[in-house]
Amino acid sequence: MQEEEEITLRRLLLFGVAAIAGALVLMMVARGANAQDGAPPSPSAGTMLVDGLLQPRGTVVGPDGLIYIAEAGSGGDTEFVTDDGVTLHNGFTGRISAVDPDTGERTTVAGELPSSATEEGEAIGPADVAFLGDQLYLLLTHGGEAWGFPDTPTGIYEVNDDGSIDLVADIYEFNVDNPVEAVTSGAQQDVEVGGNPYSMMTRGGNFYVVDGNHNRLMEITPDGDITEVVEFPDHPVSTGIDAGSTGPFYVAYLGQGPFLPEAGKVVQVSTTGTITEVASGVPMLTDVEIGPSNVVYALSFADGFAPGTGSIVKVAGTSFTPVVAGLTFATSMEFIGDTAYVLNDGINALGTGQLWEIENISTQQPPATPTAAASPTAPAATPTRTGVTAPDTGTGPGEGGTDVTVLLLALGLAATALVAGGGALALKRR
Repeated sequence: MQEEEEITLRRLLLFGVAAIAGALVLMMVARGANAQDGAPPSPSAGTMLVDGLLQPRGTVVGPDGLIYIAEAGSGGDTEFVTDDGVTLHNGFTGRISAVDPDTGERTTVAGELPSSATEEGEAIGPADVAFLGDQLYLLLTHGGEAWGFPDTPTGIYEVNDDGSIDLVADIYEFNVDNPVEAVTSGAQQDVEVGGNPYSMMTRGGNFYVVDGNHNRLMEITPDGDITEVVEFPDHPVSTGIDAGSTGPFYVAYLGQGPFLPEAGKVVQVSTTGTITEVASGVPMLTDVEIGPSNVVYALSFADGFAPGTGSIVKVAGTSFTPVVAGLTFATSMEFIGDTAYVLNDGINALGTGQLWEIENISTQQPPATPTAAASPTAPAATPTRTGVTAPDTGTGPGEGGTDVTVLLLALGLAATALVAGGGALALKRR
């Protein structure tokens, strides 16, 4: 039973965060986590543009100026047991939303997409979105036979006008046929079958995808041909990616447990695959973006797994300077001019996911401590399903029974010990 719990914990947030994070997130939810009215505390700057997102993971600004969001959904009612005994609840609750940044209006671009949820409620499915010209594409994680979706493998999909999707590139098959060296050598114990691609961008007519379990950067053509650009050594849990129209790519590292600040890194990858560290010092980075004036910004999911400890930081020399504090489990970030758009509570731990608009990002200075004041909100469209929250938010079995905090902390420590012993951290986040 304990072994099954540890395996489950390693997969809680297979979209950009690691297992112990999942355990401690659940711990905080079980004890209230200082949330007010079922929502995370407010960031130090900005306005909540949209609420009601279903475990949102990746974003892109479309050619029409709308912000497109990949939402992992909430799983479903079909029970599926993996080869190593993990029970998943599969369904088609994933979706892609488009949000008008001027009004906050949300519309569903594609719905009924594959979504797989753990018994703890964390969903895996749509991971990111990108455009080639006017055509929208979806990055899907945890598709394929090993995860109960034999007809929709992990990969890149073209999104049709009617919301249906067509496979462009089968990343699942590529990862199975071409495992990274850490997997073939046995150094990485936790292997997600088919990989765990976290983020995607386009440049020069091709896709570039970062895989957080197979820890590599791939170049993928519109015809579905996949080439490895580079493998990231030592299983750093690679997450976000960005680049200019030419030149090197920037990649964010989430890091392995216990998620020390020095494990959170931004690295530069040349077009020939050379890796150079740019900056480190902020834990659990889930995204990196080139912002105004070509300044490189990174997004931190959390620090110490507490709500309100995520942040936006910018590269300053070989370290980071805080820009916005008080984010909670932040998963993705985009810029339109000098305005940042950030996904907050991307795992629906303290309610449904949110999209925040933070203006004048280049001149923002965070307060000494994050604010917990209520924020003004724009009206949001009603989601098709309620976002997933952690189960068993009471005190455990019976009134005054087993303290969930103690239980989940123990499980989290078990996961940490496993990671420290060489086990890999899975993304979702994932």
